[in-house]
Amino acid sequence: MGNSACCTGAEASAEYEQKELTRKEAAPGVGNLPGPEISAPVAAQVNPGEYKVILDKSTGARLGIDVDHKDGETLLIEVINEGLVQDWNLANKEKVHVGDRIIEVNGIAKDVLQLVDECKKNQVLTLKLRRA
Repeated sequence: MGNSACCTGAEASAEYEQKELTRKEAAPGVGNLPGPEISAPVAAQVNPGEYKVILDKSTGARLGIDVDHKDGETLLIEVINEGLVQDWNLANKEKVHVGDRIIEVNGIAKDVLQLVDECKKNQVLTLKLRRA
């Protein structure tokens, strides 16, 4: 089956999980120091070595990845180009890397043709990936 440019897209969805980071309580007798609360988006952890990324492809934007699907069950990320995945990487601490495998898209798994078809749809995509 060889290389295939599947899954191309727009902006990361606002639906991804938010992790709230806040200041610790001040020690007794110490005044409350000024400073904003910090809120940062993070990828949801699934199993050790696996993580989820949610991308909004509903605008028709490209995912911006080249994949290999020779194993018939997963999509091996070979190249990250301009697109939704690169935008995700710029905006989030948890990065998608070359060598990671897409193992599930919107609940579809273990069928590479269905994974590719799901990635082509202009909708919100929930990707489960396995770290290289």
